Amino acid sequence: MRIYTHENYQEYLDAQIEKNLKKIKHVWVNGNEIKQIAKTVEKYRPDAKLGVCHGVRNGWEVTQLRKLLKIIVIGTDISPTANTFDNVIQMDFHNINKKWLNKLDFIYSNSFDHSYKPAECLNIWMKHIIKHQGICMIHWMKTNENKIDKADCFAASQNEYRNLINDKFQIVEEIGNQDRKIFVIQHKVNTNG
Repeated sequence: MRIYTHENYQEYLDAQIEKNLKKIKHVWVNGNEIKQIAKTVEKYRPDAKLGVCHGVRNGWEVTQLRKLLKIIVIGTDISPTANTFDNVIQMDFHNINKKWLNKLDFIYSNSFDHSYKPAECLNIWMKHIIKHQGICMIHWMKTNENKIDKADCFAASQNEYRNLINDKFQIVEEIGNQDRKIFVIQHKVNTNG
């Protein structure tokens, strides 16, 4: 597991905004994966009412999940461009949106490799934002296994992702293949009675 060390938060923020602007029209997740994400939400949270997608650039996945699930789905992006897209707000996904405290049925992100503090970020999402029995879905791609820079600042193998997640939470399902995988995460089940 490798994490790029920024000189300060401003360097991180500038790198994220620069990458966002360069790839503003790029959609990383594909249509089949979005359908699988929707099915996964329906499987684990059939009564879902609210979900968030973190790091959405142009909000494509937000629009698709709103159509498929027919619920409120909000996107976030750290770049000021977020405010130009429907149902997308500007925020750093490392921060807590107090309006969402223990209220989200799911979080989905294909931008976890942009986290400068992945363990802390996952803790925030799971312990403060997702409601009990909610799910977090994190996308991993083999091409990001070793590459780090100022914007894609977290790189890890599938096993390293598993170890990071399973340290405090539980992977309940893995969707995809050896090159592209979605880890579906919930709180660990207490087996001590």
